[in-house]
Amino acid sequence: DREGMLYRHPDYHVGDEFFMFDSDDLWPDGAFLVAGADPEVLFVWVGRECSECDHGSHSSCAAFAQRAAALFRAASGTHRAAEVVAVREDEEPDVFWDYFVLG
Repeated sequence: DREGMLYRHPDYHVGDEFFMFDSDDLWPDGAFLVAGADPEVLFVWVGRECSECDHGSHSSCAAFAQRAAALFRAASGTHRAAEVVAVREDEEPDVFWDYFVLG
């Protein structure tokens, strides 16, 4: 398992993070950010019903992921050089799930 924190977009301040989380914490009508450590990475997960971008468009989700990462960096002051990865619901890579210690 990898170490990271889960945030629901746009709540990126101290105290807003989920410490123990699983796949049930991801809601189809929302967007979530997983801030991973070692290596630093920001996964921005987009639910099928999320209104932040067009779920069917890779470029729309990627652009939203960059905006979400910028908001997270401004709020947290961390992950400045982290890679940003847009993740659409039902297309999650295995490495994304590695951060979900509870499954």
